[in-house]
Amino acid sequence: MALTVRHVLAHEADRLREIRLRSLASDPDAFGSTYERDAARPAEWWERSAANPEQRTFVAVRGADEWVGMALVRPGEGAAAVINAMWVAPEARGRGAGRALVDACCAWAHERGFEAVMLSVRSANAPARAAYAAAGFECLRAEGDELVLKRALV
Repeated sequence: MALTVRHVLAHEADRLREIRLRSLASDPDAFGSTYERDAARPAEWWERSAANPEQRTFVAVRGADEWVGMALVRPGEGAAAVINAMWVAPEARGRGAGRALVDACCAWAHERGFEAVMLSVRSANAPARAAYAAAGFECLRAEGDELVLKRALV
């Protein structure tokens, strides 16, 4: 089944909430937030997130319109953008969705003049670390139980 990546549209706040909560329920140890915290956010928060012009949330879409992954990219410190909330549904892993999401985030950052993209990953998450390495990320440092990774864009 074909896989595409596109950004979340302003009117898709409910779907954004749905996939974010699914990611937190599926892989609670992979994120800095919790299901309970994000489930309690008001509808207005999700609407602002979906429509925020200063960041971009991408979704991996399988078939006609099945959302199977997400990643948010936003300005970080200095000349780097940051990827947050990266997740691929278990049934879609190993099929290129993660790489497509990373590449979309990096393209967005590059178009806006960022020189690099940063992200953090739990050091115990070997599959994610391998996927990020394959996508061109290098480890900069460890911070507690997380590794800070960087991919140069220039």
